[in-house]
Amino acid sequence: MFPLKTTEKVNSWPVITWLLIALNVFVFTQQLTVEDPSAFIRQWGLVPANYPHLFSSSAHTDLMTLDHLLPFITCMFLHGGLWHLLGNMLSLFVFGPNVEDRFGHIGFFIVYMACGLAAGITQIAFSAGADIPTVGASGAIAGVMGAFFVMYPKARVVSVIPIIVIPLIVRVPAFFYLLFWIGMNVINALKEMQLSMNDTVSAGVAWWAHIGGFAIGMIYAALLAKKKPPPDKSN
Repeated sequence: MFPLKTTEKVNSWPVITWLLIALNVFVFTQQLTVEDPSAFIRQWGLVPANYPHLFSSSAHTDLMTLDHLLPFITCMFLHGGLWHLLGNMLSLFVFGPNVEDRFGHIGFFIVYMACGLAAGITQIAFSAGADIPTVGASGAIAGVMGAFFVMYPKARVVSVIPIIVIPLIVRVPAFFYLLFWIGMNVINALKEMQLSMNDTVSAGVAWWAHIGGFAIGMIYAALLAKKKPPPDKSN
C-alpha cells in the first residue's frame, strides 16, 4: 500500500518539507560519487556497536567527540539505495505538508530532527552491539506520520494497492493506514529480535527506529501542535 496524498487541506507552503526532500536527494547524489560507498555509509551512518555505554553512567564518554555525535544527524540523510530514498521521500511528501502546517516551519524542522534523534537512540537501545549501520530518513519521517496520526485521525489517505498488475486506488482512513503501518513495524521488530536471539542474520531494517520516531512524533503532536483552524463557512 503506497500513499499518494491526504484529504486534508494545507494552508501554508510546506517550505521545510520541500527543503528536506531536496537535501535528502542531494546527499544521495553525493553518495553515488564516493569511491567506497560501504566505507562512507559506515563512517556517517549510525552503528549501534559504536555506543556500548550510551545508557550507562559513562555515556558521556561515547559522545565526547564529533565522530560519535555527527552520525546521529548524518544518518538521517543517507540512504541504502534508490528505492529506499524514493519510499521515504514519498511518505514525507504525503504527510509532511499537513504536519508542517500545524507546527509551523521552524517547529516542524525541530520536531523532524528530534524524531530522527529519538529514532536513532531507540535503534541503539534495541539492537545493542549490532554492527550494521542505521541510515535513512525513515525514523524522522515515522515521527511525521505519528504526528499526523494524532492531529488528523479522521483524515483519509489516498493510496495505491497493487493487486497483481492492476493498481487499485482507494481512500483509506488515516487511523487504519497508520495503525497498519506501525503494527507491521512492531511485528517485524519483534521478529528481528527473535532472529538476533537465535544468532540469525536479520534483514538489516531499522524497525525499532521507525517505532521510536513514530512514538515521539505522537507525543510532540499531542503536546505542541497548534489547533486545526476551523472550517471555512463563507461558501
